[in-house]
Amino acid sequence: MKYIIETLKYFKNNFLLLLPSLAVSILAFAPIIDYSAAENILHSFSDGKISDSFTEWFKLFMPFNSHNWLTIVLSIVAYIALVLDVAYTHSMVDKHIRFGSRSFRSIISSFTINFVYGLICMIVIAVAVLMLALLMAVIMKAFALAPAYVFIVGAVICAILAALAVFIAGHFFLWLPCAEITGFKMSEALYSSYAQARTIRWRNFVAIALPLVLAVTVTSLFAAFLGTAAAVIAGAVSFGCAYMIIVVSSYMAYADVEGIEREDLKKY
Repeated sequence: MKYIIETLKYFKNNFLLLLPSLAVSILAFAPIIDYSAAENILHSFSDGKISDSFTEWFKLFMPFNSHNWLTIVLSIVAYIALVLDVAYTHSMVDKHIRFGSRSFRSIISSFTINFVYGLICMIVIAVAVLMLALLMAVIMKAFALAPAYVFIVGAVICAILAALAVFIAGHFFLWLPCAEITGFKMSEALYSSYAQARTIRWRNFVAIALPLVLAVTVTSLFAAFLGTAAAVIAGAVSFGCAYMIIVVSSYMAYADVEGIEREDLKKY
């Protein structure tokens, strides 16, 4: 919880500074999730059945909205916006924490490297999540054909797989801030950040998992009780906030490991 708490404190003290980044992330997440798949699955539960449609489960888990051509285009635009957003946010937080600077010129100075590494991270994460979604969809379809109490086992297996994926991701949580601050080459930054992240792997796990679990829970509750329209709004806000918390938390974690002196906390 340490990095989550530090991140929330940073949000509280610098909300206006982070507001543009937060707004972009919220808008970007609105078109990404396929809520029609979630709605179809929820309807099957309400009818006393469990959906055995591989397509519906896969569309629910995959990090892309393939409902129609418009949602596909919007999803691509959303991911581009998220890469730009993480590059801008990391540049801003870095200059603010290390130098106490909030100038736009200082942010631009490291924007390019953050964009390149952010794009690579986004592609790797998207491919990994897509593969995980494929595996989870197979599991859910297989267990949906079994009795209801056996289906719960499938859901538990999927939850364990998701947790394992987050745990693995936590080992590379410091890659982007490490590359930005040190100027290391890609492989050097990856190795260095991995070595550092191993010492705080469980804190990194919490920093990634907790915001995502809260976002999934909030979105699911809105979808179940208030319908698709409410779920779209709740999902965009909750996942957008979770994304920003995770992005800023990665820098908080790196600053803690490296013992970076926080200039943003000083009173002048």
